Amino acid sequence: MQSDTPTDEQHRAIQAIDAWYKDDGAQQVFWLAGEAGTGKTKTTAFALEHLLDRRRLTDYVVGAPTGKAAQVLRQKGIEGAATLHSLLYAPRKDGDSGELFFARRSDGPVADADLIVCDEGSMIGDDLARDLMRTGKKILVIADDYQLPPVSGQGLFTSGEPDFRLTEPHRTARESPVIRLAHLLRRQEMPRRFGSVGKVHVLPLEHRTQSLVMRPSSQAICGTHRVRTTYTKRMRKLLGHESTMPQTGERVICRRNQKDEGLYNGMIGALTRPAAEAQGRDAGLWSLGVQMEDEVRSRGKLIVHPWMFQAHYTEGMVQPRVGKDIQLYDWAWLITCHASQGSEFPSVTVVDDSGAFREHRWRWLYTAVTRSREELVLLLRNADLGGPWQVPAFDDCLPG
Repeated sequence: MQSDTPTDEQHRAIQAIDAWYKDDGAQQVFWLAGEAGTGKTKTTAFALEHLLDRRRLTDYVVGAPTGKAAQVLRQKGIEGAATLHSLLYAPRKDGDSGELFFARRSDGPVADADLIVCDEGSMIGDDLARDLMRTGKKILVIADDYQLPPVSGQGLFTSGEPDFRLTEPHRTARESPVIRLAHLLRRQEMPRRFGSVGKVHVLPLEHRTQSLVMRPSSQAICGTHRVRTTYTKRMRKLLGHESTMPQTGERVICRRNQKDEGLYNGMIGALTRPAAEAQGRDAGLWSLGVQMEDEVRSRGKLIVHPWMFQAHYTEGMVQPRVGKDIQLYDWAWLITCHASQGSEFPSVTVVDDSGAFREHRWRWLYTAVTRSREELVLLLRNADLGGPWQVPAFDDCLPG
């Protein structure tokens, strides 16, 4: 476990943040950088405690780009973490059409805050970054600059040099084969050979290793929707699911934030019953029973639009217009690396699609690998690392 006392490097980071915060003439944004395992979240918590105690910081908000990322922050002890979207925007109704849209809010937590803390800053698109800066508040950005850039824009908060970079991995990270592999990939280097170290397995993606992708207990991550669809259909067939509707036990992912319902984009769960066609005013939608991860009680009736499920079986399907009050879900047997950002899983299986990301190839691999907390299977395409290796034995592999 990490100490409750800052390390020398963390102390220097706290002092740098303190000097920035108390200087009225300092730039609006302070970027605290650090690769996986360097204790960015813990350092942020130390810095907030210091500002509350020494600088009379009274109100601050902590936000992340996705609901899942905010949930991870709360699990790490950052209470009150929310999505940046919910902190910054509020739903409004168009007076003519009656449709809901989101507008920047002039009240709420951000209006009363002296400081905005943005975690997973590498995921924040340029438009959202500009809206955050328009608040006029000081912004503390926490970001690993080697993760994939945001889908929209180049990353306004992380395009320059960080104000302070954490470089020393904490003790637990130094002992982790996952973190050691991540640091190797960050240097744009591959392991010297295929093989296994503890619970980390680096293997070629070939016929003998295909079954490792289809393990219900491991979260598989890929890079493209084509690969995701191919493996999802193959896995469902192996599980005996002939219906194109989700069935009991299948892994699903929430794809839309609904704060009032406690649902956030990126949350994963499993179906407690087969999906059913909704009736009455919800005709055309599907009803799901879902046990979400980290929730005690299952949700007996979630009404969702079916198009994300249907797209796996309907080639060229065009995304329909879905009202903002209707929930979206999809299968989560495989998720893309972009969708996984901000999340952590006990076990991860990475299908190497890094070649599709060209200049961001190494960033893609690094981001995918660092989603694992403990167990990792990295299946590399077109790599000839050599060395003796064997397929690790797992109890839940489906025949490939």
